[in-house]
Amino acid sequence: MRKVIGIDLGGTKISGALLDENGNILSSAKVDTGAEEGREVVIGNIVKLIKKLPYEKARAIGIGTPGFIDSDKGIVTFAGNIKGWSGLNLKKEIEKYFDLPVFIENDANIALICEQWIGSGKAYDDIVMITLGTGLGGAVYSQGKLLRGSNFQGAELGHMILYPNGNQCTCGQKGCAECYCSGSAIGNEYEKLTGIKKTSENILSSIDKDKASKKVLDQFVINLSYYLTSLRNIFDPQVIIIGGGLINAKDLWWEGMLENFKKVCHNFETVDILAAKYLNDAGMIGAGKIALERVNND
Repeated sequence: MRKVIGIDLGGTKISGALLDENGNILSSAKVDTGAEEGREVVIGNIVKLIKKLPYEKARAIGIGTPGFIDSDKGIVTFAGNIKGWSGLNLKKEIEKYFDLPVFIENDANIALICEQWIGSGKAYDDIVMITLGTGLGGAVYSQGKLLRGSNFQGAELGHMILYPNGNQCTCGQKGCAECYCSGSAIGNEYEKLTGIKKTSENILSSIDKDKASKKVLDQFVINLSYYLTSLRNIFDPQVIIIGGGLINAKDLWWEGMLENFKKVCHNFETVDILAAKYLNDAGMIGAGKIALERVNND
């Protein structure tokens, strides 16, 4: 049975696994991303992670990374949350260290690929997926194809304008959905309200005893429901799948989000809203899937 390496490059952690051709994780590991330290450090951390895995058993390496990705060439054409990542040929950089073909794809795309393959999207042909993590990723799958766009920017759903002339986004625009529906957004809004810096995890864990945390979460729920309404109206999908790190705290916001979504969306009954099945593993599995698919065509 063929085996591949799948790598999911996140804002704070890089996760990797050796997988078989059925998507089973045979071995896994994690390292810190080191995003603020720049591209060479991040590349070094990817290499370090792969070497923690039994990569000698693999036929190929798949990597999911934030940003606009030319997946044919393996180039990150733009990325705002890793210093120096824009313009990087990640495929060539990683192939310097391993005698294996490397394939690069957008991080939200690989999460959707996983969920459509063996997860919550198995029964659907038209899927929108968002990943609520440090940032806000998006992917669209329709009739057997991912939406890529003419400039590799298709389905950058985190950069839909949610509030005109709103908060400054790392992409250069103002008011992007990522500024209101993400882990970093929760942290930023809490700091605006209190002057105190906290991680989204700390904020969400204190909503029962901290009024500011509860207020930030309530606004996050409202923002997310309006955002989902726009996604439903633009793409008319059968299902919207929600993944990313914040889904681990869904017990705190999921029911409120659904309740508000039904209030503001005029056709809420035509779309299913589901949590991702594979959560933090989706990126690794999806990256492995692209490696399995593309190694035969390389």
